[in-house]
Amino acid sequence: MNTHDRKTLSKKLEKWSQYFVIICTLIGTALGSFLVYLFQGEFPYEVMAGGLAAAIILTIIQLVKHKRKKDNLPEADERVIHNVFRFLAFASHITLAVLFIGLAVFTLLGYDAIPMLYLWILFFVYIWVAGIGGLVIKRR
Repeated sequence: MNTHDRKTLSKKLEKWSQYFVIICTLIGTALGSFLVYLFQGEFPYEVMAGGLAAAIILTIIQLVKHKRKKDNLPEADERVIHNVFRFLAFASHITLAVLFIGLAVFTLLGYDAIPMLYLWILFFVYIWVAGIGGLVIKRR
């Protein structure tokens, strides 16, 4: 495979990779719904409806994005990708440090069990901060 073939293949993969992610998301939603049906006996129609709506919305966004993009410039250069990678690495390590310190404090206070709500709150705060921070860093 020469360089020209590799670039052509790379462009095709770049174009279709977002659609592949959308299809995998929909397959994951169907698989999760099927597992809920197997274990609980009720099929979660609202989950399938939400997954299908999200797939349709993301497909429309990708179609509009492909129609609007006229040039061959990449979305981000190597410096931006490096900065986003560094930010996400720092955010992950800070989250683990907060989790470690929190567990140490709870252990020192004598708690043997931690409500799952606190862990979910930490998890969603991490996702929110990493997502918003990644978008901000990508724009800079």
